[in-house]
Amino acid sequence: MFNEKKLLSLDEAQQIAKMFLLAQHYESKLDFTDYQLIDKGTTRVYQLRGKITMRSRSPMSRFVIPKHANQHHFRIEIDAYHREIIDYEVT
Repeated sequence: MFNEKKLLSLDEAQQIAKMFLLAQHYESKLDFTDYQLIDKGTTRVYQLRGKITMRSRSPMSRFVIPKHANQHHFRIEIDAYHREIIDYEVT
C-alpha cells in the first residue's frame, strides 16, 4: 500500500512548515502544538497545528497593542511523500 522508506519524518515536516511560514511571516515565532499523519486519497499527509506569534508592524504598536493580539493559530498540511505544502491556514 504505502512505501514507508520514502515517508517524510515528523522533524522534516516541521522544518518544511517552519521555513514556509517564516518566509510568509518574517521574524515570527512558531510553536507546534499538535500533529497527525493522515491518509488523504492515495497519499499520506502531515497535518501540523500550532501558534504563530507575529512581529508588530510598527514600533509604536508594541506599546499600544497587547502582545496576545499578535498570536494566531495555524494549520498546515504537507505531503509526506512529495514534501510539498498542500494547504495552510492562519487564523
